[in-house]
This record gives sequence, C-alpha cells and structure tokens, in this order.
Amino acid sequence: MELTAHSVEGTDRFVHRLAEFYPTGTFSDLTIYTTDQALKVHRFIVCSRSEAFRQIFSNENKEAHAFEIKDEHPRVVEAMIRSFYGLHYDISQSEPRMCPLLFNVQVYAIANRFEVEYLKIQAKLTFVTLAQDHWDTDEFLTAAFEAYKTTPKADRGLRDVVVAVCQKYRRELREKKAFEKLVQETPGLATDLVLLSHRWLPQSASTRVRLVQSFSCLSCFAKWQIQVGLAEYFTACPFCHDDKVGAF
Repeated sequence: MELTAHSVEGTDRFVHRLAEFYPTGTFSDLTIYTTDQALKVHRFIVCSRSEAFRQIFSNENKEAHAFEIKDEHPRVVEAMIRSFYGLHYDISQSEPRMCPLLFNVQVYAIANRFEVEYLKIQAKLTFVTLAQDHWDTDEFLTAAFEAYKTTPKADRGLRDVVVAVCQKYRRELREKKAFEKLVQETPGLATDLVLLSHRWLPQSASTRVRLVQSFSCLSCFAKWQIQVGLAEYFTACPFCHDDKVGAF
C-alpha cells in the first residue's frame, strides 16, 4: 500500500486517540491487578501488543475480565501497560524513586516474559545510554547483576551492553572491590568479558558523545533517537524491525 501524507496523518491521529483510552479506562473490558493498583485496559490492545497475553486469553481465560501480575514491581507492570498505548514510561515521579538503570532492566525482563519485543528494544536503548553515563556507580553494578540474573544465556540484549561498558572502563572498574565481587558472583559474566568484549561495541563507538540522531520508520511511523556513535548498530526499526528507516 502506498503511503500518503493523508494516511500518515490519519495514523498519527489514531495513535494519539489510542493513548487517550488508557488514563480514562473508557470501554475497558479487562482489569490487570498489581500489588497496589487496578489497571483498566482493553483486551484487544493488550493481546495485539503481547504474544503471551494473546495466548493467555485465547485459551482457558477467554472470558476472563481480570488478570493478576503481583510478582512484578507495580511500576514495572505499569510501564509495560503504558507502552501498549504508545505512552512512554517515566519513573521520575515514582515514590520512593527507583534507580533508572535497575528499572530498565526490570522493564526488559517483563517485556521478555510477556513477549513484547518492541518494549525490550526500548528498554535496551535506554539502558545503553544510562550505562554509559553511570558506569562508575554502584547502581550500574547492581543493574549489571540483575541483567544477568533475569535474562537467559541466549538473550544477549542487555548482557552485551554490560560487557561493552565493562570492557571500555575496565581499568577504572578493576580498582573497585564491588566490581571484583560482581564478576565473581555473576554466572557467565567473566566468560563473556573474555570472549565477547569486542563483539558488540568497539572503542570508537563507546565514547561519551552527546550528539543524537533522530530516526523515523516509514512502515509503523515510530520515531526514536540514538547517540550518533551507536546509530550504526540499529539500522532497522526497533519496533517493527522493518528496514525502511529515515533520518531527520
């Protein structure tokens, strides 16, 4: 189908209106319960965004109007639900305030659990920037441990970021007792540091450059920004995986 300015404008309006349904709960037919709130959502939207939810509500829970996710942090669940409606997640207002690095690791984990691929990409992109900015903090070491703890060995999404950052700042990190403890207590990290340290992020691409490049997808109309030094690693749309991507 040929895209026109009119069709793009119509899609933008639809996505904007879709976002309005989440805070109001208008026409909601499903409630997702966390440990501290009830999220009014729409079965069609939830199932169209998550393959896991589609399977859940296609079988024995076909007529269910409630679902519980009480084994995840409520703000993390809320972040996933907001993403279903095209809304960004923001933890700056959460009380008590959560560590952004650890929060994005948990978002990545719940996206993996419920098979929300585009959200995994979003969480990874955010984690890339945060890890480079906060590599010298205890929060990074905690998030690195959690990234390995909550992802399977074959999922290289966050693990490669951890390895790349540790490799770049290896001299400084080796001076930290906490880093030594991280390597000793994190299964697989020591091996990855040896075998995969040059696999994903070369030295020239891991510098602290603050310039960003903006991109848009001509297929799903998503927009995102990536640091210039990292842009070459994301040549396809991180949301629909199409390669019809343009810079602006």
